[in-house]
Amino acid sequence: MSETPAPSELSAGQGRTAQIGLLLGPVLALVILALPIAGLAWEGRLVLALLVLMGTWWVTEAIPLAATALLPIIAIPLIGVEVTVGGRGQLVCATDGVCLQGFSEAPAFVRTLGLGDLGAYYSNPVVLLYIGGFLLGIAIERWGLSTRIAYGLVARGGARPGLMLAGFIAAAGFISMWISNTSTSLILTPLALSVAAGSAIGGREDPKFAAALVLAVAYAATVGGLATPIGTPPNGIALTQLRQQGVEVSFGQWMAIGVPVVLVLLPVAWVILSRGLKVDAKGAAGAQARVRDELAKLGPLSAPEARVAMIFFLIAGLWMISTLVADWIGAVLLDGGRIDGGHVDTIISTIGALLLFIVPAGGRERRPLLVWADAQKIPWGILLLFGGGLALAAAADLSGLSPWLAGGLTGLSDLHPAIVIFLIGLLVIIITEFASNIATISLMGPVLFSVASSNPSLGAASFIVPAAMAASMGFAMPVGSASNAIAYGTGKVRQADMIRRGLLMNLCALIVLTIVGMTLAPMVLGAG
Repeated sequence: MSETPAPSELSAGQGRTAQIGLLLGPVLALVILALPIAGLAWEGRLVLALLVLMGTWWVTEAIPLAATALLPIIAIPLIGVEVTVGGRGQLVCATDGVCLQGFSEAPAFVRTLGLGDLGAYYSNPVVLLYIGGFLLGIAIERWGLSTRIAYGLVARGGARPGLMLAGFIAAAGFISMWISNTSTSLILTPLALSVAAGSAIGGREDPKFAAALVLAVAYAATVGGLATPIGTPPNGIALTQLRQQGVEVSFGQWMAIGVPVVLVLLPVAWVILSRGLKVDAKGAAGAQARVRDELAKLGPLSAPEARVAMIFFLIAGLWMISTLVADWIGAVLLDGGRIDGGHVDTIISTIGALLLFIVPAGGRERRPLLVWADAQKIPWGILLLFGGGLALAAAADLSGLSPWLAGGLTGLSDLHPAIVIFLIGLLVIIITEFASNIATISLMGPVLFSVASSNPSLGAASFIVPAAMAASMGFAMPVGSASNAIAYGTGKVRQADMIRRGLLMNLCALIVLTIVGMTLAPMVLGAG
């Protein structure tokens, strides 16, 4: 599921970079305001200055990332972005995806973008979808179901080194679809270390095998998160960005794109990590015994685990057919009306969350599956980042900044779209190797809108989906993701090896995402 940032990702950095960024952000914003910018209205320049300020603070982590995401609440109402809206209860779309509601009886009038409008971005349906997804992930972890699934998959991988590596990759990839990448790594990395120790002959473990196992967990946890909308926050941000462009994406539609990407990249990770692995037969048997011992310690399936599993399968199944559910609701409950499949995903997510608070845990537990103390573990800062990024992108669109950027990017229309997608992905990967993936894709929103409008032959999904997935592709550096940091922190992986293998993974991922942008994304979500 979502990438839970390392503590430093949501807290202010205390190093020199953070201190420099704290001062550099306002300075760059003032420079933007002082420079003569042809063709951009004053409101657009103010939004551009806000974009630069937020981008600088996000990249340098000058203050907590979630705190930076609150800036639009202060700045945008003061900028005075004018919008034309309809009368009371009527929606007028200033662009394909930015719609505002009127609060006057007048047929149409002009007002400025206010706090009421901004609040809608911070409580976007995707934000509510993530709340339900987070609670489901918390329940899966709380009762140990994720550990049981992970250990079970690894135990079935086989005793040979390559098969054992494949077991870890499959386990991390599947678990990460539903719970945090970081939690997935924290569950499986100790098992990987135990397996590596169990393969030791004469007290010496194979360093290549140990490094391959911990990197397999890190890389597969990162890749697995691409499969579902709740798999990692950049996916959710992409959903909201697509909705701002008038493209509604259901849970099942995202999986139709994400699952094939995962099914390609997980074997790629196996090929990259399995080269040169040689473990003695006796050592391999010892490693397999360690896995089976750990699985046996879990005992039989408990009542809480079984009940969480039933709710999980119910909610996941409904998510996958949410478009059909939406059609049924429209035909039966709304008398032929229509409800969007993406909004149905949020309703399903909320139903799952409520069930977790209602269904008794069973067994000896005299409590429901979740209590409110569990809900307090939700990473609320990530949800604020969603809202801040959406508000910034909407202000850029309504102030004329996005159309102005699109005019400056018209030269990209001369390039083949595949080259544009590849270059955007490359830029995003470079940034995300050193900065938060959530901040990276939020910052890229206005740019992606502009690129999409300058390439009319493909839809917005062809650029936004690959860019969002690229934001999770920090394979090369220990700071690229929390999973990488966990792997590097074991002491089993040399930084040079992580960079070498990670760059190869990045290249393969870029190629796959470019193909997805040209084929699968427009096929599933529409082109043009």
